Amino acid sequence: LADGQPEDVKWIFDLLAVRFECKNPEYLTPEQSLDYLGMDISMDADHIHISMQRYIDNACNILNIKGNRNPDTPIVKPIDAEESTLLPPDQVRTFLTAVGMLGWLSTTVRCDISYAYSRITQHSANPTEAALDAVMHTFAYLRGTSEYSITIPLHDGSRSVLDFDQPPGTVDPNWRFMTDSDHAGNAEIQNRRRSQNGLCVTLNNAPVLWYSNASSVAFATPRVKEAHADTSSTAVEIYAAGNASQELMGLSYIADEMNIEFPMPFTLEMDNAAAKIFCDGSASKTRLKHIDARQEWVQMLRRKDIVKAQHVPSEHNLADIFTKILPKSTFIRLRDQLLKPLPAELKVLLSSATFG
Repeated sequence: LADGQPEDVKWIFDLLAVRFECKNPEYLTPEQSLDYLGMDISMDADHIHISMQRYIDNACNILNIKGNRNPDTPIVKPIDAEESTLLPPDQVRTFLTAVGMLGWLSTTVRCDISYAYSRITQHSANPTEAALDAVMHTFAYLRGTSEYSITIPLHDGSRSVLDFDQPPGTVDPNWRFMTDSDHAGNAEIQNRRRSQNGLCVTLNNAPVLWYSNASSVAFATPRVKEAHADTSSTAVEIYAAGNASQELMGLSYIADEMNIEFPMPFTLEMDNAAAKIFCDGSASKTRLKHIDARQEWVQMLRRKDIVKAQHVPSEHNLADIFTKILPKSTFIRLRDQLLKPLPAELKVLLSSATFG
């Protein structure tokens, strides 16, 4: 990928062609989209869009998903594996194929299905009819929302002082870093009451990093070798903040390599006030005695030159979409802040292109 003045792009491509056997370059223009590993990259006068509409359509054809059922959310209820029958071998293959495609969608563009994907994959060892129904439900949701894309502004726009949807106290208005955790909300047996961690990073209002998982690297004590349940909702929020901080340090190195300014310290938004107090080390932590404050991840949270904890209301925390099954209205409100529908002219452009 090369981005710059035309003469500079030609210069670097000519140098590459001297040393390597290269394909002819393809250029992104308003009239020409690019297909990169199932991701359709297109542009108009104001934005670049990354969508997966054709990949979703192709996946639904492979899975033989038909009909007009288009759910409003990717997951609506727990996957009741205990009351469900194990799949026969041929359907196990279908399930694993579907999970593989779902994982690619979740990782690349469709961050809105990350929580559903995380829960579904926990059933991969012993998939049941309920798990297969859940993955088919998620694909039915994707089919009905296939035009949603990551939308990136081509130019820095002015910001209105009347934009009340942005939380106060953000150090860099271009970057947002948000973490959340759901305290043992997943009662499915294979989850072992672990809490779900969510992280969301946006740059210029577009998501650039996210995850939803029940695994953890931040524990109450180094002797714990796997993610575990905790009796304290504040503790699991702290673990989530510890995991997020380590992930964000990695992101800062990538941004530095790309010559993108990264705020330091970065402001980590969380909706648990007690977790913020722990991160700041500004109060007695009588209910958090079981967390070894000598651990490296705890020290990182308290280094003011690396991370600054910021309490925000839950309704402003986009990471909420990565930690729990949400009501329709809440899910749609959060999703629509992360992803945008493709403009009509780009839908037409992509529908006439050949899927790679």
